[in-house]
Amino acid sequence: MKGSNLIARQVSRLRYQRGWTQDELADILQKTGWRISRSGVSKIEGGSMYVADFRMVWLASVFKVQVSDMLPEIDWRAPVVDTLGKYIAQEKLIPPVKLLLPVSFDSAQFTPNNEERRSHGIRIEG
Repeated sequence: MKGSNLIARQVSRLRYQRGWTQDELADILQKTGWRISRSGVSKIEGGSMYVADFRMVWLASVFKVQVSDMLPEIDWRAPVVDTLGKYIAQEKLIPPVKLLLPVSFDSAQFTPNNEERRSHGIRIEG
C-alpha cells in the first residue's frame, strides 16, 4: 500500500523480528517519551501516518538499528520520482509527479575551484 511514509514496511519487519506486538512497540515508545498508541503504530506500519525525520531517528534508536535501516532499498540510479512513487501515494508528492522533471547535474559544477576558495577565504593546503 502506498501511503505517507517510506518506513512502513521496515517498522513492521523490525517489530516482527523482535517478536513485539503493536501494543508492545507502542508501550516501548511511550516509555521513551513518544505519546503514541497501538493505533498510531498501526497507522505508521500501514503507511497512513506521516513520520517526521526525528521520529524515524527515534524508531531507529528503539530498534537499535542505523537510521538508514529504516528506509527501503532504493535504486539510486532510478529517478527519485519513480523511487518515491513505489512507496508514497502520488497525491502526497508535492508538486504532483506529472509536474516534476528529471534532474541530473554534474557534481563538479558545485565544487568550488581553488580560485573560488581563495575568494571566500578558504585555506588551501598543499
